[in-house]
Amino acid sequence: MLLKATREAVQTGIAACGPFQPYNGIGKAISSVAKKYGLAIASGLSGHGIGREYHQYPLILHCDNDDPGEMAPGTVFTIEPCLTEGNGEYTVDPLDKWSLYSIDGARGAQEEHTVMITETGVEVLTRR
Repeated sequence: MLLKATREAVQTGIAACGPFQPYNGIGKAISSVAKKYGLAIASGLSGHGIGREYHQYPLILHCDNDDPGEMAPGTVFTIEPCLTEGNGEYTVDPLDKWSLYSIDGARGAQEEHTVMITETGVEVLTRR
């Protein structure tokens, strides 16, 4: 169920994308999926813009939020929600400073896609 929900969450987030749509619609859509399955979102993690800088703006929050901003045609960013069966709190491995572990020992899953906002909608740039 965890993997199914996480895949559904990223697809629902993508469906919320389009020219001049609010960025916070992505988080609202993903939150609705997490709630439907009784899962938590690792809310400290986010998607990000793709461009000249590493992890640049826009910051894509995967939880319900009221952040301002809307998607402009030509913008490229990731949507990468991490859902957990626990409370969503995690810690970063002190050795590799990259791996994440849930504080409560719960299982988690992450799904990621890179999208581009077009004049008429959204194009998924990544493939499985």
